Amino acid sequence: MKTRVTNPVPHFFIGRGFMSKTARALDKSDRSRDGRGKVPREFASAASASRVDPRRPARKRDPQAQPSHLGFQFYSVWPIFVLCAVWLVLNCFINAPKGIWFLAYGSMVPWLMVVGGTAKARRVYFVSWLLGSVYHLIEIRWIGHSTEPGYIVLSLYLGLYYAFAAWPLRHAVRRRRLPLAIAFPVVWVGVEYLRSLGYIAFPWLFLSHSQHSVLPMIQISDLVGAYGVSFVLAAFNGAIADAIFAYWGERGTRTRIGQVRRARVGVATAGVLLGATLAYGWHRLGENTLSAGPRVAVLQHDYPNYTDAELAQDQPGHREKASAYFDMMKQAEQAGQPDIFLLPETAWSYLYLNREFLEAKPEDLLNGYFRFARTESMRYYNALANFAADTGASVIIGSASLTPTPFSLWSEELLYNSAYHFRAEGGEPERHDKIHPVLFGEMVPFRYGRLRFLYLWFNSLSPFGVGGFEYSLSPGEDLNAFTMTAESDGRKYRFGTPICYEDVMPYVARGFVRGEGEDGKRVDFLLNISNDGWFLHSDELPQHFAICVFRAVENRVGIARSVNTGVSGFIDPNGRAYSKIGVGETGFRVDHVMIDTRYSFYSRTGDVFALTCAVLWWLLCLDYICVRARWGDEEEDSA
Repeated sequence: MKTRVTNPVPHFFIGRGFMSKTARALDKSDRSRDGRGKVPREFASAASASRVDPRRPARKRDPQAQPSHLGFQFYSVWPIFVLCAVWLVLNCFINAPKGIWFLAYGSMVPWLMVVGGTAKARRVYFVSWLLGSVYHLIEIRWIGHSTEPGYIVLSLYLGLYYAFAAWPLRHAVRRRRLPLAIAFPVVWVGVEYLRSLGYIAFPWLFLSHSQHSVLPMIQISDLVGAYGVSFVLAAFNGAIADAIFAYWGERGTRTRIGQVRRARVGVATAGVLLGATLAYGWHRLGENTLSAGPRVAVLQHDYPNYTDAELAQDQPGHREKASAYFDMMKQAEQAGQPDIFLLPETAWSYLYLNREFLEAKPEDLLNGYFRFARTESMRYYNALANFAADTGASVIIGSASLTPTPFSLWSEELLYNSAYHFRAEGGEPERHDKIHPVLFGEMVPFRYGRLRFLYLWFNSLSPFGVGGFEYSLSPGEDLNAFTMTAESDGRKYRFGTPICYEDVMPYVARGFVRGEGEDGKRVDFLLNISNDGWFLHSDELPQHFAICVFRAVENRVGIARSVNTGVSGFIDPNGRAYSKIGVGETGFRVDHVMIDTRYSFYSRTGDVFALTCAVLWWLLCLDYICVRARWGDEEEDSA
């Protein structure tokens, strides 16, 4: 006599209401087998017969296109709601400043259960978009300090990527029967890469960013970028989900037997990936390739920026801020005799340091603000140049650049966000123009061409475009590297200066390090200057610092950061942070920026790994489209 094994999962949680219809049919057929072990025809065809639509012609079904039910399904919204709530809580604690990094090894599991175990496909896509939107509304709420409409629109837009991930992932698991430990990391990294493309790119809150302080884990970034860390974490989450589906599956069925096999494959894959990642990380951390570079003084005052005019009036004026920074530079000189003084992106206003502006004729400056700024800027230009000559050190500062275009039909001037290097030996300062302006924060699209009416409308909605002022910046064309000779050791160094969010964009840091057509490192280290004061003392500041850690490891370069309101400090080529100045603090740190002799594989090859994942993501989407085109709409619990 056969003994039927029952499902050990508590009935009140799964029960018959959450079991798939196929699983219930199999359950019934187990109790209705004849003596030869065959399933009676009435039970075998009951499910398909009940769904026949007489208005549609009969169509041959693809047996491989039938969904793998993973042992059970959610028909009620309540378990979906609970799982989404758990996911939201876990993921809101993995990123800086909370930084409970170990939660990231299981934080995606509840969402994976929703994607794989929900009966209705449309519900999965809507819930995924809604969950991603709510998550970003919580985690990037600091954008609301500068633009509330932009904060809401960006959050809703980023939520779409969760639906884009759920779409092929559900297909891969339920139709193609791939282990989540394999399908999920490919899909997730592919979607992360898509978020990093173009001017609308916002590579923030990646799964890998939760591990910025776990040094052995992030060393593989020098092979495949931060995407590789996301890949390993996603594989680990997928393996846990595979194991849960295998354990909860309806026992005694072929569905569960297949799921157990997939779970074993997934767990083995995730285990090998995690073990290899940690082994490589410990090996890299044990190498002796670092040396002390020039001494850098990073300076930080606490000057938040406000879009509200009344709040902005309470802030110190530009002359007061300039005086405070020069006093701090003198203190740093006495304390540590640095080779480089590093000031933030926008230390104070009325600062335009390019020669085209300073030497412009007054009649070419049609705006009275710029005529006044020209006089002030000349004073600051001379003060910075004299300070560099007197101290024998370089001075790096962020400034606007303005080129008058009085004969242009489109604009009266071209504005750039620039970094300037005042050299100890004098001469015209070196200049790098930011090549990736922040969309709507620094640049409004459609400025030129037939869609200019959209540009004017978007510009009027921005708090920076009050009165019709066209604040949009023009992107730079080249990643200009600077050179200096350190007075402390007499060595010559090359360095790049990514501005603000350019240290978030992987391609910018890599471009500084590798350059075009060069075989070796183009720079020895990076100096990041940023103006995060628009976000006051919010979570954006530590999140920004955490992301910058990956640029150091990816390219094996030391980084020094100067940020108004914080977080300023140093990052060595292994990702170790030191000599930090916290959020809202005022002060300076003088320390060596570290030099690394290693030239990373990532610097040579770029995002080939992430691009491959994006291509596989698209192939899965294409496969889904082809299956639906061939076999038509699926039933209620289709993928």
